[in-house]
Amino acid sequence: MKRLMLLLLLLLATPRAEAIPNSFFGNGIGIPIIPAFPRFNADLTEDFLTIDNWKRQGFPGPWRDEPALEGETVRRMEALPLVFGEVPMSVMTSGDESGVSEITLGFLDAGLYFGYHFGGEQTREQREAGRDKRQEFERHFEELVERLGERLEEGCGRGTPGVMGVTPLLRTEYVDYVWEDFVLRLIARPEHSVSLHLFKRGGAPASYVESEFAALDRRARAARFASAVLRNEAGEVSVQGIPMFVQGETPFCGINSLAMASRYLGLRASPVDLAGSAGFKNTGSAGGSNLIGLYRAVGDELGMRTSIVPTFDRDKVLKSLEDGLPVIVWRRVSMEREKVHQQFAAERRQDPALAPPALTAEDLAKLPERDGRGLPSHASVVTGYSTATNSVIYAEPWGEDTRDRRMRVEELEATAYAVVFFKL
Repeated sequence: MKRLMLLLLLLLATPRAEAIPNSFFGNGIGIPIIPAFPRFNADLTEDFLTIDNWKRQGFPGPWRDEPALEGETVRRMEALPLVFGEVPMSVMTSGDESGVSEITLGFLDAGLYFGYHFGGEQTREQREAGRDKRQEFERHFEELVERLGERLEEGCGRGTPGVMGVTPLLRTEYVDYVWEDFVLRLIARPEHSVSLHLFKRGGAPASYVESEFAALDRRARAARFASAVLRNEAGEVSVQGIPMFVQGETPFCGINSLAMASRYLGLRASPVDLAGSAGFKNTGSAGGSNLIGLYRAVGDELGMRTSIVPTFDRDKVLKSLEDGLPVIVWRRVSMEREKVHQQFAAERRQDPALAPPALTAEDLAKLPERDGRGLPSHASVVTGYSTATNSVIYAEPWGEDTRDRRMRVEELEATAYAVVFFKL
């Protein structure tokens, strides 16, 4: 009897790590793709596969909160651990008050890997360096897919392939592996990214469109969007509840702006998901990518119409905002004007009653021409309108401090060359 009790005590005391397949840990010498990224010198494979940690969001490491929709919690690791035998380029968790619902391990991301280079590759040396770096990226991609696939299959058995996305451009293939309480979803996008998404069993999504949105008919969706509109005594109309996705040092302003607007509209696709569908050429710029096709595909995926017009029409923009639908604006930019907007935003944080000053004839003459091909351009999300000051309220994909910026309508009329509406 004593020997039986001792055996039971030993079994209860067995560390959780022994239940996790050894293959998940790899050889323990994963090398970060970008060595400059800070390391968190710990192997968190076991921690990420312990269900109690999901309930209380009790994962080790330095974390910071990211902007999220109301009721959601999104956190990003500030230093990168070893996990599944590799050092990822990014680690994020998302969930709500009940706990974590997804952990995203971004092992390879072209946006971070290639970064942003104004104008892309312009010289022979830059093109040669870019070609070498793309070849290096492809080697990393193939090696990562092979190593992760082998480890997951050895630990879980053969995976189950699946597809997300109804429209051809958003179609994303994946392989799901099941281990105890979890689904481990491996997504490999050639020339773009390799990521592993951890879900609790039964929680892996089958569609990009949120189930609660998919269940609504057109009238119910319209009512939901209209309920997000705020009108104040100053004569301003603004759409509330639009999340923030930070572009960082990537050429993805159009992608992050789209992610912000489409997430609000019910599409649960990250900037990485969207960028992987846009066909970026990995030259450090958006040149050659299919952004227009991607914007239309997002509308189709949501069951909405996408209208892209070449000029800024204040009446159409105001009508869209009154319906609770944000507008994405592509515009020509200059460093001088962006400094003006940044300075005004700082002043307005001290005095919220400030209104953007009217542009003088000299100011208007200095604006970059909207049809100036080759000039710097940028995408922003228009979230509101002030009839009293004839200005728009907009958000930049650069962080919470770039939300609720203000710009006079005449500047957008002079510089915007593509205005995107999503309509029910």
